[in-house]
Amino acid sequence: MKKLRSVSIVIPTYNEERNIGSCLKSIFAQDYPKKLIQVIVADGGSKDGTVEIARKLGAEVIENKFKVEEKGRPYAIKKFAKGEIIGSIDSDNIIPPNKDWLKKMIMPFNDKEIFATDTLYYGFRKHDNLITKYNACIGGDDPIATYFGINDRLCYFNNKWTGMPHEEKDKGYYIEIKFKKNKIPAIGSNGFFFRREIFDKVPNDPFIHPLFVYDLVNRGYEKMAKVKQSLYHVQDGSVKTFFRKKLRRIKRRYNGEINWRYNYDIKKKDIIKTALYIACLFPVLKDSITGFFRKPSFIWFFHPIATFGLIFIYAYFAISSVKK
Repeated sequence: MKKLRSVSIVIPTYNEERNIGSCLKSIFAQDYPKKLIQVIVADGGSKDGTVEIARKLGAEVIENKFKVEEKGRPYAIKKFAKGEIIGSIDSDNIIPPNKDWLKKMIMPFNDKEIFATDTLYYGFRKHDNLITKYNACIGGDDPIATYFGINDRLCYFNNKWTGMPHEEKDKGYYIEIKFKKNKIPAIGSNGFFFRREIFDKVPNDPFIHPLFVYDLVNRGYEKMAKVKQSLYHVQDGSVKTFFRKKLRRIKRRYNGEINWRYNYDIKKKDIIKTALYIACLFPVLKDSITGFFRKPSFIWFFHPIATFGLIFIYAYFAISSVKK
């Protein structure tokens, strides 16, 4: 008999009144036994209406001193999560309207070897903005990462959910994935579910999601499920914000704010090969056209801009780092 398990969904927040309502409504709309769902909003001291909205909608609100999700999430899990399964959802995530979404994310855990589940796609709605649609179509929020093959959702221009080596078995509504040690994509956020019992098996504070999965796989937890459904990851529609987020991510790594001890097994030859591929211009344009035919949308006109802009930014920081 297939069993439904208790779930604690943890949502770190800081000034997220614009997003938290839609996120919570999509969770509470799920056809899942209410007694088996715990929704925790771990707020880092919001100055807006985030806390009020969350409480009004029925979430369990806990207050903590951490404004960043990497610290707020592990605090909430350790101190307050009661579920057998932990769900990692951000305030800008929205579950699609299909009522059995959560059931499908939890059912693969009936296989005792599966330590986590994740959606296979990012989705978008007709009214979503350019950046939300673009990120959904490339399988992440960074085209350079996709060219390196470290994306964790389906990319429409190459028709792969990741380029990292792994084994797959089609199980019907999900794909059973078996990872190889030291070769893990940028996985573990936005609709990621895992067994509570394994949380303390590896370092988890701060909770850097790819490092968390990387450590688990290297400890022998190799099997997870990619469920054949989507999640909406709503972005700020500003192109300026798109590039600013990447700059912030790079700076946090370069200044040591985040201890990034895993580089996705990217070697110097991979960097050179990818840089040359992009620098040839035509391959990127070809990918835009291919993506358009597989997932028709005018967002593909943004792909060359995003790719060339980010490769310039990464090159600048790489050269600056060598000089220092």
